[in-house]
Order: sequence, then C-alpha cells, then structure tokens
Amino acid sequence: MEVRIESMICLWDDKIPTMFLEFVNLLTLATSEEQLRRSVKDFAEKHELDRFFLYGFGSHHFYLHQRYTSDPEMVMKNRILSVHF
Repeated sequence: MEVRIESMICLWDDKIPTMFLEFVNLLTLATSEEQLRRSVKDFAEKHELDRFFLYGFGSHHFYLHQRYTSDPEMVMKNRILSVHF
C-alpha cells in the first residue's frame, strides 16, 4: 500500500484538518485492499467524509477529491491523494 499526497487541501471548514489527518492515518495503517475498503466505509459512517470529500476505488487504487463547501455538488478537479495497492 502506498499513500500519495497529490495536491493541497483547502481548509474551508474547521473540521477538515482534523478529519483529514485522522483519515490519512487510517489509510497508512491499512495492510490490504479489503482492510482499506472496510476502514474507509467505517470512517465515512462515523464522520462527515461525504460532506467534504468525493472518494472511490479504481481497479488498483483509492482516490480522494475535495468538495467545495459552498456547493458540495462541485468537486475540485485535482485529487488530494491516492492509495495504490
């Protein structure tokens, strides 16, 4: 598993820095794709991950984009990070 920070994060809300740091810690601790999928799902259910970020899985990676807080339907075009497995 390799976590790659690809872009800056915008701190439009006070919750974002803490949530992002906790999420990155979670990603770095995952040792398999299955564990990563479970961890992301559990984290999203306990936090407001969907409010601030768009995320998903490709065939060999996980990706994370940031949403605009002014319009959550809009997503920044550059990925914030990716995890390759």
